[in-house]
Amino acid sequence: MFSSVHVWSDTRIYFKEAMTLVENGFIVDFNAIEGPNACTETNTKLNVTTLPRGGKMARPKRWKQLYEKALASDALYYHFHDFELLFLAPKLKKRKPNCKIIYDMHENFPAMLRTKEWIPAPARIPLSKWLAHKEKQWMPACDAVIFAETSYKKQYEQVAIQKVDILNLPTWQAETKANKEEAFTFVYVGDIVRDRGVFDMLDLMRTLKQRGYTQIHLKLIGPMQPQVEAEVTAYIAKHELESIVTTFGRIPYTEIWQHYATAHVGLCLLHPIPNYMHSLATKLFEYMAAGLPILATDIPDWKALIEETDTGLTANVLDIEAVANQAERFIQDTALQQRFATNGRTAFETTYNWQTEADKLIDLYSIIK
Repeated sequence: MFSSVHVWSDTRIYFKEAMTLVENGFIVDFNAIEGPNACTETNTKLNVTTLPRGGKMARPKRWKQLYEKALASDALYYHFHDFELLFLAPKLKKRKPNCKIIYDMHENFPAMLRTKEWIPAPARIPLSKWLAHKEKQWMPACDAVIFAETSYKKQYEQVAIQKVDILNLPTWQAETKANKEEAFTFVYVGDIVRDRGVFDMLDLMRTLKQRGYTQIHLKLIGPMQPQVEAEVTAYIAKHELESIVTTFGRIPYTEIWQHYATAHVGLCLLHPIPNYMHSLATKLFEYMAAGLPILATDIPDWKALIEETDTGLTANVLDIEAVANQAERFIQDTALQQRFATNGRTAFETTYNWQTEADKLIDLYSIIK
């Protein structure tokens, strides 16, 4: 398995897919980026090799290193987890015609580029279209593609390779009983960026504070780029939120569940941009697994899921007063919290857990063998 973008401890790759393969008898060599902690796994069927971190300019060197590792390996399967590695598939297939290549599409990368602020606005659509074209040129060299979202498949009907949806559902988590934080606590776990609602969450806390709520707390758990971190720090200082907002950075996966257990509400206030409009955020399912009521953006697919499972409330993220109104409903109604918590845990145990996806992963490996 290869990633030039994700850290070795990436939840989907390491804790779900790699561990599933190992548990089913496969020997897995996993090459990825070093994380804040070293891998301590002792299972002899799993070998983790890390590459040093670096900026965008370091990427080509990583591609070369990973390609050389693939050429030197005697593996049957080569499982790529990044769009930027897809161009290696035709090269590897030419050198190893009998190998089996799997492209794991975590996100629709060409579509995502249309909203990336670091790309000059006039270049976004042309670049997106060009990369979408190149993607369809490279994908036939693969034996299979895994879609992390069911909505992705519609755009690749003409690509004649094996396809399967393997959703990013939570691994099995035992139900945890823990005392809640004394302050009413909102938690968010994931990349902390503007379009994932970091400033909307901060604005929510500022608004609740203005409404007279003092016993509240926001936990932001996940990586931030230096520029975003500076802006977040400045916002917190400007609005005097230091006592009610805590940032944690990236933490081990197991620790995330401890924070879920003691929080009151899980936030998922992503912006309604194209890359999110037809994707079900992983954290929605993690909140269900943790028995954590959800406050999310009213993206149609999300709203339908939350209403069907009766696990939370939604609001227009661009209307902070509406978001704050929904947050107040949680604060004031413990019975509502408990109902959503119970329903979320039930939905996780009966439907939305990793086991069904694990079975699909093993089946795929068997099919393309």
